[in-house]
Amino acid sequence: MSLTQALNSAISGLNTAQSRIAVTSSNISNVNTPGYSRKIASQETLVLDGQGAGSQVSEIYRNVNEGLIREMRGDLGKAGREEVRYEFFQRVQTLFGTPQSSSAISQRINDLANAFEQLGVTPDQNSPRIEAIESAIQVMESFEKLSSQLQDMRDDIDDQIADEVGNANTLLSEISDLNTSIVRLKNLDQPTTELEDQRDQKLNELAKIIDITTFSRNDGSIVIYSAKGSNTLLDRTPNPLSFTPTSGFAPGTRGTGLSLNGADVTDTLRSGTLKGLFEMRDSELPALNDQINELAGELRDAINEEHNKGTAFPPPANLSGNRKVADSDPLTATGAFRIAALDEDGQLIATDSWADIAMPTTPPTVQGMVDAINSSDAGSYLTASIVDDKLVIEGQDGSRVSINEMDGKITTSDGKEQGFSHYFGLNDFIATVKRSDNMTSAALGSANTAIGATANSLTISAGSGVLAAGITVNYTATDTLEDVRDNIRAALQAAGMTAAAAEEAAFIVEDGNRYRLVLDYTANMTIQDSGTLSEKIGMTEDQPTLAGNMDVSAAIKNDPSRIVRGEMNADTYATSNAVVDNTAPIPNLGPTVPPPLNYTLTVKGDFTNVNIDYDSTTSLDDIANAINNNATLTDNNITASVVFDSQLGGYKLSIKDADGDPFYFTDSGTPNADSLTETLGLGINFGVHEGDNAAAQRISRTFERDDIKFEAAGGLSSERTSLTDFAAGIVATAATKASVAESGYEFQSNLVTDLSTRIQNEAGVNLDEEMSDLIIFQRAYSASAKVISSVDEMFDALLNTV
Repeated sequence: MSLTQALNSAISGLNTAQSRIAVTSSNISNVNTPGYSRKIASQETLVLDGQGAGSQVSEIYRNVNEGLIREMRGDLGKAGREEVRYEFFQRVQTLFGTPQSSSAISQRINDLANAFEQLGVTPDQNSPRIEAIESAIQVMESFEKLSSQLQDMRDDIDDQIADEVGNANTLLSEISDLNTSIVRLKNLDQPTTELEDQRDQKLNELAKIIDITTFSRNDGSIVIYSAKGSNTLLDRTPNPLSFTPTSGFAPGTRGTGLSLNGADVTDTLRSGTLKGLFEMRDSELPALNDQINELAGELRDAINEEHNKGTAFPPPANLSGNRKVADSDPLTATGAFRIAALDEDGQLIATDSWADIAMPTTPPTVQGMVDAINSSDAGSYLTASIVDDKLVIEGQDGSRVSINEMDGKITTSDGKEQGFSHYFGLNDFIATVKRSDNMTSAALGSANTAIGATANSLTISAGSGVLAAGITVNYTATDTLEDVRDNIRAALQAAGMTAAAAEEAAFIVEDGNRYRLVLDYTANMTIQDSGTLSEKIGMTEDQPTLAGNMDVSAAIKNDPSRIVRGEMNADTYATSNAVVDNTAPIPNLGPTVPPPLNYTLTVKGDFTNVNIDYDSTTSLDDIANAINNNATLTDNNITASVVFDSQLGGYKLSIKDADGDPFYFTDSGTPNADSLTETLGLGINFGVHEGDNAAAQRISRTFERDDIKFEAAGGLSSERTSLTDFAAGIVATAATKASVAESGYEFQSNLVTDLSTRIQNEAGVNLDEEMSDLIIFQRAYSASAKVISSVDEMFDALLNTV
């Protein structure tokens, strides 16, 4: 080797050592820089014309484990999702309270139960009434607060989605710029490791927002995909994500989705903060609202059911309904209810100021009901009418109004059975607007998945328009929600409705990521289902906004004495006309020709009807014995007795239910004068007693019932339980989800931390190792310099020799 070759080799060694010292120096200075990976200058032999000519740095590369980095990015997305869920479930738990919290909805309901219990003990005192009203107001406010704040959270989430989409688009743009710079430097054979570190940091940030996979090109650039490669986010140029914030949320509404290249890609998200945000906004929070709505509806119905059975003392001068009705609305009804005009002491205005109204009326409509009341004996003392689309019953000339629902049942549009007063909302404690011109199904997870109802048909009818005659809608077990909608539209068109009107009458709305069938018509509708479709999809007249629109009746808040105390008499009957001999045939009773024709007195109530036949030979004792010897009546504690009335100088018949349960009579002989009812004057002789607290106690016992049927709502299964237990279940479910979210977040965070530590252990800078390398490179540099010095001396010696 010539001296020149030796000199060149030494110079290359000097340059190589200098480059490696520079890389080591950079490593040492960035030992605490986040995201910095250790750089290694790879050294190789420099060969010229097949001969060694020293050394050179072949490349500078990063000491990173790409497999671990890909794994960590996947877990970053999962951690981002869990972090969002943890954050919002913590807020939910704060809102709902813990099962032991005094502000939890379950405790509020328990406080209301205690208030009604005290009211049942002392219904005549004013303070328990006020306490019951205030406790109820707190419950209603809790429902409104829960419902509104859940929607506020959805609104907050919407804002966060917009921010995260903006961050993702910014990161995509920055990664695209780094791609361009890396490609340019590679083409110039310049190192790109620092830019690759920056790009990795941006990719990690993006991976936390949305699930990504990457593909590296030979030129050093990367391509970014989401949803397992289904969506391209970056390929040479970024494809920005698009999101339009929703202008306010309400229960039963859906927010806008995430778009890419004009297509909605929300359902393709697998992890990341965006996945968690969409889940909370469109699934978890709407499900919680469904649970609150179900509890609110059952609480309202349970309290109102009992409140409508009773009457205040003194009875009110008028009763005004909460149900929006029209005179032509059809009613599906059975049984009978009693209506009476009383004075302020609870006594009958007159012996005939009461009437039992048999249902269905003729015609079986709201107007038919109004006419039946006005044409009855009670109609001389009170008036029924439709005012501002509500049923109103008013006493005349100072008369007070009282109702006993007895065994009367009116079927609601969603298949429930309610008493007369309860159906119209005449004496509701909790006021909501009832209407069935708009009906909504429960929220279903899919609109195109088979519902699984038993094949059959349902009939939809109304009091006017194309539904006046009713339409029949057939369905099968494989029908989806969309199929049911289309079948209803087809039936409406077959009945004469235009296609456009049919589309507006039956449609599907999105509620978060769920779907509801909506029927919207110009009149109140009723649905009669021969199969299980209505049960499967839960058609109801209660809107998803119910929980936020409940209040204590304004009439009761203005006048607490309107809280019911007792019950209008339907358990104690007596004859007003006396007979001299209780064992002899009752004078003027029953048909005398042609024998053996007879009449029938039917005892009705919440049991199988009992018929008691009588004719002209029947005595007072015969009637009493027939009642007392009937197993059905005695099992229900209904007994009869014959008592002597000294003032009238004769015997009278008394019939009573010892349990205070309502029952009544119908007489096939009426209105003939020879009927038992007319001959003996069988009926009630009082309205309601001042000391009667049966209705108040019955409301109190409502909270002890464990047979209230709650439909499946928001992930909670259908069950029969009490109001407080269902409320406690909602609170416990929220607490459990918060705990699970916390555990999930901690697990994923720890996993990311562990992976980050492992990556850092491999790719991070070790000062001891770098200092050791520095000494080696320093010595190599010194040795190369010594060679140069030696060669220089040799050149001098050679020149001096020459």
